[in-house]
Amino acid sequence: MKVEIKVLSLLAIVILLGMLAQPASAAAAEGTWDGGMAVQNNLRHGGDPFVAQSANGNKMAVWTESDDSDRYFIMCSISTPATGWSSPIVLDVVPGGEYLSNAQVGMSDNGSAIVTWLKLSVENHLLSRTYNPGIGWNEIFDHGKSNSYGWRTYRLAVNGNGEALLAHLVVNSTDDGAEIWTYHTGSGWESKVLQSVPLTESLNNIFVTLSDSGRAAACWLHSNTSDNVMVSTRTAAGVWGAPKVIDDDAGFTFWIRVGVDDSTGEFMTTYLKSFTPYTSTYYSVTVEGVWSTPKPVAGVNNTDSWASNMVMNRDGKALVVTTDYLNPVYVVNATMYDNGVWTPMTSLATNLTGLYYPEIAIDELGRAVVTWAPTDGHRMASIYTPGEGWSDAERVDYNAAGDTYSVGSLSLESGSVLIGYYAFTSVATIWVSTYSFPDTTPPELQIDQTSTATDRPLFEITGTTEPGATVDVNGRAAAVSDSGKFSVLVELNNGANVLSVVAEDAAGNTANVSLTVTYNDPVPGLEDKIDSVGSTAMILGILGVVGLVIAIAALAMVLLRRKR
Repeated sequence: MKVEIKVLSLLAIVILLGMLAQPASAAAAEGTWDGGMAVQNNLRHGGDPFVAQSANGNKMAVWTESDDSDRYFIMCSISTPATGWSSPIVLDVVPGGEYLSNAQVGMSDNGSAIVTWLKLSVENHLLSRTYNPGIGWNEIFDHGKSNSYGWRTYRLAVNGNGEALLAHLVVNSTDDGAEIWTYHTGSGWESKVLQSVPLTESLNNIFVTLSDSGRAAACWLHSNTSDNVMVSTRTAAGVWGAPKVIDDDAGFTFWIRVGVDDSTGEFMTTYLKSFTPYTSTYYSVTVEGVWSTPKPVAGVNNTDSWASNMVMNRDGKALVVTTDYLNPVYVVNATMYDNGVWTPMTSLATNLTGLYYPEIAIDELGRAVVTWAPTDGHRMASIYTPGEGWSDAERVDYNAAGDTYSVGSLSLESGSVLIGYYAFTSVATIWVSTYSFPDTTPPELQIDQTSTATDRPLFEITGTTEPGATVDVNGRAAAVSDSGKFSVLVELNNGANVLSVVAEDAAGNTANVSLTVTYNDPVPGLEDKIDSVGSTAMILGILGVVGLVIAIAALAMVLLRRKR
């Protein structure tokens, strides 16, 4: 009995340790939302969350926070596939009377990150910190005085290689400027002013985008006697062009966006433009570097658009989402641009009472996500899959306590969707929700050999596949390492041998590569002769064993007779 108790106690301890070792959050099942989890749960006043992801599965959420002593904080939580979300950490704090706001974050493919925010005091300054996995956080970097203040009035862009652009509006005693800070891995930050104007004029609403090739573009509003949409583009070599006027009568707008088609090197800009009695999204694209005359996106919608957002993937497919006011309700509309053509507007949500700004994302496969929050409901999202279209709007915050009618942030990377938002009860707390697209991508499969001829009966096939995938050649399993490298030795028949190499990932997707290896037997017929000789020898061996047994039995009988 005591032994049984000791065994059960030990088993309980093992189970408990196993539970404690589990990540803080479970990944969402493919094709479903996880319902959300709180990354900031210490009941301080959290707000304005911003999220990002990396190709290696790391995630990061940043937000602003204040306590009962009116101190302001920039907070951060990091998630890895092995550990889940970390406890919140403080990146910056200021005493009462000063403010920190508008945190943003971007991540590279290897999980390094840059976080930026505004410090509002006697002067307004733009600050940042960089993060490297295994090393940690660098010290705060001060980008100097900034004229960007308020919600998303500056912009951070980070590409997969870890390069970053930080666009904001700088002001001094004589002029306003549109300034770009560039971060180079290993050498830090450098700045460039793209446009300066006298203080009698003004610059507003800056935005920047950056591709993995290094191409980039920045856009902003220049207001003097009229409101001009300005765009400056950068080559892959890092050279910025002079700002160009896209529209010299655009009206005042907060929704200027720009995207880059990395496959062609062309660009697109979109913005809201008012014309009585409507407000609609206009766009302009470059053709061999020349900007086109602005036109309305997908025609005039006969609505009053309150918000317009655009994002473009590396192949030039763009998504535009607007929140349109049809008195007395709001509608969320989406359209896509591909090969010079806009799709008809699709209404993702209708009859909404009040609406917070939509956030959007699109990936290299053309999959897209839109999230929004009506003031009379909870955070919603719709998923776009090529060939299937838009999903019904789904609530993504069903685990969250309180109301989640808040502005949010959205990231789409490597088939994983991450949404940040805050839930409000007596105070606001920061939440994240995740979604995983079903994996329909065949695994990578490369083999080192090509079709060939050989005079050896055995042939080795080596190559590389997706880590975790299995590989077989004509049904013979290969040995696959953790990095995806594999090898297998196959037997050849005389003549042409068609070898089919098949890789299968955990989701059941397969990739196939075939090659033909011709085996030229150096001694034709030798194998059959060896088989024949082997068969004869085997028969003789059997007969010999039988004879030996008979002889032993006879000898035993003789010995028994002598004893008698």
